[in-house]
Amino acid sequence: MRVIRAGSHKFWNGQPQKTFGGFELLRSVAFLKTPKLSITEKFRHEFDRFLNTNGFQASAAERAWLLNAIAEHDLVWIYGLTVANGFGLWRWPNSVLDIDDIPSSFYRSELAQAKGLGQKLRSSRQIFLWSRHERTLPERFDALCVCSKPDKKIMGGAEKIFVLPNGFSPPDKETARQSTTPPRLGFIGTFGYAPNRDGVRWFVENVWPLVLKKIPAARLRLAGSASQNENFSGSANIDALGFVEDTAAEMATWSLSIVPVLVGGGTRIKIAEAFSRKCPIVSTSLGAYGYEVADGRELLLADTALDFAAKCLRLLTNPAEGEFLAEKGWRKYNENWTWDLQAGQIAKIVERTARKS
Repeated sequence: MRVIRAGSHKFWNGQPQKTFGGFELLRSVAFLKTPKLSITEKFRHEFDRFLNTNGFQASAAERAWLLNAIAEHDLVWIYGLTVANGFGLWRWPNSVLDIDDIPSSFYRSELAQAKGLGQKLRSSRQIFLWSRHERTLPERFDALCVCSKPDKKIMGGAEKIFVLPNGFSPPDKETARQSTTPPRLGFIGTFGYAPNRDGVRWFVENVWPLVLKKIPAARLRLAGSASQNENFSGSANIDALGFVEDTAAEMATWSLSIVPVLVGGGTRIKIAEAFSRKCPIVSTSLGAYGYEVADGRELLLADTALDFAAKCLRLLTNPAEGEFLAEKGWRKYNENWTWDLQAGQIAKIVERTARKS
């Protein structure tokens, strides 16, 4: 297997590499920011097939090189619609598109949170544009992978659409939980991703004061790159840790993991990670989207600040319930969401797609 690394990044620290994720790194392709759209391109963006959806594109030379590389391989697996469109190819031969974040779903969640008329109109327009674009994907790729059954339904449910759930690496051994005083609530995720950043800020501004009112010594631990850059002045008892190397050791000290996600598409890997660590979870419904879980069975769900605070306090004051939920979640994780369990589905997708090529 060989890997092509592509995106709008400025060459990934500029360091040449021969391997990537344990595989041979065939090439790094940096997408370039495209000029402002012309009148014709704007028209195509609104009414016709259009691939410059994110404002970054590979050069014509890189696109030609890619087509030659595809011809030399039995199958190409593309991670993300941004990468696929960034190369400007309409039809990808011998291809699987792995789309874990459906854009129209993202904008539907944004519309649900929109405050003013202008934001509602912008979100509605994006839903229309992306829904139309998504309907063309089955003709562009030989197979599509989505993260959940609801996502497959959104994409039309065609035979060539496969469900490949988000998962997490199984721990070497069962996590040993460590009780801490004062109790800790934790969040894990990169703060370079706006839905994470905005969700945590919503929690800090609207939920955290209600928790501290009942348990003044409680601590909120924020683990993830760029978390240390956030300004939470005026909010007490918050530890912004930045990137954490050993997330298992950190999460073992948490009384519960929060997933206060209000906007987004696809499924959150932080749910599977918390299950794998036997860490109790309080999440919004959107945060747990795509996982076959239920409020009060594997985790607690809450969609208002008052309810979210109440659910957090419920687990903080009743650790036995948190342990019960975490045990249920851990079992469900081991039955459904370890990476090892996805190997058979991946093999099925590869065999079917390569056979049709």
